[in-house]
Amino acid sequence: MASTWCIEGTREAADALFLDNATPEDKEVILFSNNEAITNATVDGDLTEIVSNGGEKVTLTKGTWVAATDADPVVSRYNGATGVVFTITGNLTIYGWAVRGVVSTKIYCAENFGVKTFTNGDTLTLQPFDMKLDIV
Repeated sequence: MASTWCIEGTREAADALFLDNATPEDKEVILFSNNEAITNATVDGDLTEIVSNGGEKVTLTKGTWVAATDADPVVSRYNGATGVVFTITGNLTIYGWAVRGVVSTKIYCAENFGVKTFTNGDTLTLQPFDMKLDIV
C-alpha cells in the first residue's frame, strides 16, 4: 500500500514553493496506534501518536535526503539505504506512520499498513523511505 498525500501538507508545500519562497519547516515521522483510514483530509488529530516504547517520533534531517531524481516518477529518498529505524523497547501495536511538520503538526503524508505488533527488541524499518511524485 502506498502513502497518501494529505491536503494540509500539500498546501503547505505549494505555498513554500510558489507563494513566499519560505524555508520549509523541519519534518518528523510519527507512528500511530489507531486504525485510522488515511485520506487526503487526514489531520494530526485523527492519529493517536505513539510516544513510548521505542515508537517515539524521529526528526527527518533535511541534509539526509538524497536529491530528487530527474525522471518520472520524481523520487526523493531519506537516509539512503538505511531508511528510518525504530527499535522497540516494550510491547507496541502499530497501524502506520505519518510525516508531519515539527512546528505546525500538519500532516504531509501518511500510511495505514494494517495492524502490526512488536515486542521488546524488535525493529520497524521504514525502508526505503521514498517520496514519489508522478508527472502527469
